[in-house]
Amino acid sequence: MIDGYAMNKHVQVLLAIEDEARLAFIRNRFESIGRHTESVQPNQIGEKCLDPVAHPVILASENVTLQSEQEIQQFKQLCEVHLIVIALCDDDVDLSVDFFRLGVVDVLMPDVSVACAQQTVSRIDEFAQARRQRLNDRAQLEKTNDELQKSLRVLKQDQIAGLEVQKSLMPESPLRFGDYQISHSVVPSLYLSGDFVGYNVVLGRYLLFYFADVSGHGASSAFVTVLLRFMIGRLIRRHQLEEDYTALALAPQGLVEHINTQMLATGLGKHMTLVAGSVDMSTHRMRYVLGAQLPQPILVVDGVARYLQGAGKPVGIFADASWKVEEVVLPERSALILLSDGVFDLMPQRQIAEKEAAILECLAEHSGDLDDLKRVLSIDTVTEPQDDISVLLMTRGF
Repeated sequence: MIDGYAMNKHVQVLLAIEDEARLAFIRNRFESIGRHTESVQPNQIGEKCLDPVAHPVILASENVTLQSEQEIQQFKQLCEVHLIVIALCDDDVDLSVDFFRLGVVDVLMPDVSVACAQQTVSRIDEFAQARRQRLNDRAQLEKTNDELQKSLRVLKQDQIAGLEVQKSLMPESPLRFGDYQISHSVVPSLYLSGDFVGYNVVLGRYLLFYFADVSGHGASSAFVTVLLRFMIGRLIRRHQLEEDYTALALAPQGLVEHINTQMLATGLGKHMTLVAGSVDMSTHRMRYVLGAQLPQPILVVDGVARYLQGAGKPVGIFADASWKVEEVVLPERSALILLSDGVFDLMPQRQIAEKEAAILECLAEHSGDLDDLKRVLSIDTVTEPQDDISVLLMTRGF
């Protein structure tokens, strides 16, 4: 028995019975089986019973009035807190079922025997044990919930701090250099994002960019974006310090293979889709690589939007994979748009092909400004996206 309740013969039974003869009769029945009793007034139950589970109360039926809904509710609340046994008077015998329905532990007939009193004690013990267990479970649940809330607050603080780190690693937006301007937007589904964008101008001639969507959500995916940022940043700094025009002219050749090897070496079990590219701003030739990116890069020229050709496997899965470098010349007035697959969730169409066609139609006349682009795709109004939604816009001649 919990807390040794059933074995404790010193637990007092409170008798809230005003009739002296009935009080003496019932006291005799309970004390004859070794239970101590104490007489209390019905309105003193809460004051005298400091431990409601340990001190059962025998209450005379004539002291219980159940004429109104308010009185019924008050009695039910009393039974929820205290272990109530009703001592029935002769006129209330027919109310036994009603009292049980309202939550009493037991009822005592006017001529209760010693054997019946013993059975009542056993029921009280069982109810006390069950109620004590519920109280212990509730206390444990409240403690666990408090600890969970504290953990969630710490986690939220960590996530917010991580978000600030991620933001600090993102490039300046917009970035303008000559005829070119590049800008981006990232709307995370959680605090931290698995989408990441990077771009910068190297040696005053090459505009390098990448656009990644790491599998999964939250901290683990965000960690991979940070790793990606440093991997690519290290390569760019080396080419810049060495003024390696030859390597930059061939970029992004070999880049995705390098990232793929590093991703597999981490053992994190993460993979990503990726677009990496380089624009020679003297010849306006763009070289790019696609790693399973959907939707594919979109090129808009003279109000006509089309998907650029190219294909490739996702990064971080296949050890022996390679990626083909595609080339395209950017016209004098043109826009390159990269979107993460989270944008598909904003499109009302059912099939991916229909969504892709709708995206081209939306962007044909709205590709020169990032805010305008986000408006026509409803990105600027989304509050709780199902997936990260990212955009990179690079324009020439706007």
